[in-house]
Amino acid sequence: MKKVFLNIWNVLCYPLLYIGVQVVVSVVYAFSFVISLAIQIGIENAGRGDLREQDFLGFIFSRLDFKIPVIISVFAAFLIMFLILRKQWKADRLWNFKNFGPVVLFCFGVGFAMNILTNCALTLLPLQDYSSPIDDIVGVNFVFDFCTFALAAPVLEEIIFRGVVQKRLVKMMNWHAAVILQAFIFGVIHFNLIQGAYAFVLGIFIGYIYYFYDSIWFACAIHISFNATSILLLYILGDAEVNLFYFMFVAIGFLAVSMASLVVFARNIKGSPKANRRYNRWYY
Repeated sequence: MKKVFLNIWNVLCYPLLYIGVQVVVSVVYAFSFVISLAIQIGIENAGRGDLREQDFLGFIFSRLDFKIPVIISVFAAFLIMFLILRKQWKADRLWNFKNFGPVVLFCFGVGFAMNILTNCALTLLPLQDYSSPIDDIVGVNFVFDFCTFALAAPVLEEIIFRGVVQKRLVKMMNWHAAVILQAFIFGVIHFNLIQGAYAFVLGIFIGYIYYFYDSIWFACAIHISFNATSILLLYILGDAEVNLFYFMFVAIGFLAVSMASLVVFARNIKGSPKANRRYNRWYY
């Protein structure tokens, strides 16, 4: 029984760390913001005696912006992961980007296509007043949003969910079950039913790519492309109307070509340890 709990902890410790960092940063930020704003309001209204409690609370919540703690928590979690795993990363040559070849380009194609198809599906489904959570946290500026949500967050999440969680699950169970379970955990930590559903599907796709190629960076390429497409569409198109079926046609074409190419490449290298050494393998 002790071994079972230990295995569960080994799988969930880093996702829980990721969530914990976000919670701690958000609480500290909110507390600090409320205190500093209360002091500012108190100074500005000293002696007036006309500041009501509901006005104060309304003013607080109208000014509270959780974009900042989200951004801080991403980089804080990445720093903590780096400090914990830096020796493992160095031993496994995590930062080796050689011999990517065309595979990484096809991974970008998969991420782009899956994002477009996801947005098309959400548009066609009878979802009332649904907006993507990313719409509520981006908007600082393009460079900052892109670096945080299209680069740092996807890399961090791939390191956690594919590089740690999936690798450890594969040692405990059938690898198909491991891929599905890590995708389920990946979906749950989004704490949003709709976003969690498509994160689950995305996690399965990425999990299989990671299994067949043993490269964390190919998994990162899909996730980066998926998030980057949302950022780019948000800044470029905004609220402009688009031809939904045209986007679906293009996305299906991208997905078909990219997946077919990835299957061909995977068949050429899977089962050949010598060929597999071309890629950056990361073991736990």
